[in-house]
Parts: sequence; C-alpha cells; structure tokens
Amino acid sequence: MRWDLFFILMFLPWLATYAGSVLALVMKLGSVKRQGMMLGFAAGVMIAASVWSLVLPAFEATDKDIFGAFIITLGFFLGCVGMLGLDKLIPHQHTDDNLPEGLPSGLSRPMLLVLAVALHNIPEGLALGVVLSAAMKDTTLNWTAALIFSFGLVLQNFPEGMAVVYPLYQSGMDKKRCHKLGLLASLAEPAAAIIGTASSALLITLGGIILPLLLSVAAGAMIFIVVEELIPQARMNNKHFGTYGFLIGFWSMALMGMMGT
Repeated sequence: MRWDLFFILMFLPWLATYAGSVLALVMKLGSVKRQGMMLGFAAGVMIAASVWSLVLPAFEATDKDIFGAFIITLGFFLGCVGMLGLDKLIPHQHTDDNLPEGLPSGLSRPMLLVLAVALHNIPEGLALGVVLSAAMKDTTLNWTAALIFSFGLVLQNFPEGMAVVYPLYQSGMDKKRCHKLGLLASLAEPAAAIIGTASSALLITLGGIILPLLLSVAAGAMIFIVVEELIPQARMNNKHFGTYGFLIGFWSMALMGMMGT
C-alpha cells in the first residue's frame, strides 16, 4: 500500500487549482484568445484522461464481451445522467452568461461562479478517487496509470483555477476576497476525491463488475462536463483558438496515456 503516493496524487490536483487562482491575481491572461486556448487545453486533457485512464481500463477489467460492453455503457450513461442532474440542481453561473443555471437561489454572482468551478471539479475528484482506489487494490490500474491521471488533472486544473478568479479580479473585486473564493472553489475536488476513494474502495472489494462500472461512471461524468461546459466556453469568443488548445491538450495527455500503458 503506497500511502505516500496516495497523498501526493491526492494533493497535487488541488494545489494546481489553487495555484492557478492565485496566479490569476498577479498576471494578466491577456486576450480572450488566450483564455479560450487555456480552456480548450483543459477540455482536451480531460477527454484524453477519460479515455486512457478510465474507459480503456474499464474494458480491460471485463471479459470484453457483450455483457462487459453493456456494463460499461450503463456506467457511462449513469455518469452523464448524474452530472446532468447536478447541473440542473446546483445553482451556478458561468463567466460569459448573464443568467444563472440550476435551482433559483439568492446567492451572489461571485458565489455562483465559484459553484460553477466546483461543479466541474466534482466528477474529476470522484474519478481520481476511483483511480487511486483501483491502484491501491492493485487491479487493472497501477500506480503509473494513477500518476498519469493525476498529472493530467494538474495540467487542466491550473487554467481552470485561473479562469474562475481572473474575471472576478478584472471586475474590480479586491484580491483578498478573490483569494478566498479561489480557495473555496479549489476544495471541491479533494473533497470529492476523498468521497470517491472511500466509497469505491469499499465497493471494489465486492469484485465482479464493480470496478469497470465505477470507472465508466467517472468517465461519463467527466466527458459530460467537457461537452456541456468547457468546450462551449473555450469556443465562445474565438472558435479557432479554443480548438487549438483542445488539440494540444488532448494529444499531450494521449501521449502520456500511451506511454503509461
């Protein structure tokens, strides 16, 4: 049991989100093209991480027959539906939107922006928890695969952390409050990762279809967030730069995934 690796891989993605939010207070992101490229890069990393660290290991954990394909499809569907439900329930607002989404609430716009980032981080944290649990149980996922997945989250969390704080700071909010909101947004992922680790560690002991089901649920949740939220935001102001960022992020993470197999 590599508890040292467990805590390091749990800590680094959170640190990347927090560091990105802090850096947004001291540097300028520049044009909307650069912001779109950063969000596109994050989306590309998440898609590749979902494929190489979640979907493919899920297939490897089955007998690669029709029943296995059904289990993975079911898990993917449940992950998408679960995130759709959270998207409809949790009050949140994106930077470029005038109206909030989710259930009506009396929350301020800064708090709604924080909840939007937290909504992104929930499936990432849960997926990280599943991957770490699988590595600890020495199943189809080893610590190398867990390391690559965690590093992928680091790559995409950094621009996401900047994306939540930068518009608040540009709108005139003081640095102290921006820092607090950035810290609050960053805590969603480690909290979800702890829940994901504890629950999946218990379920994986049951064996059978549980591991591939959990991996595919995590993949569905992550891919839903990318398609629903990140890609539209990345392409809102300049479609080409969002696409360029996506391609770079996807292939960078794909290379790491292939080298880790």
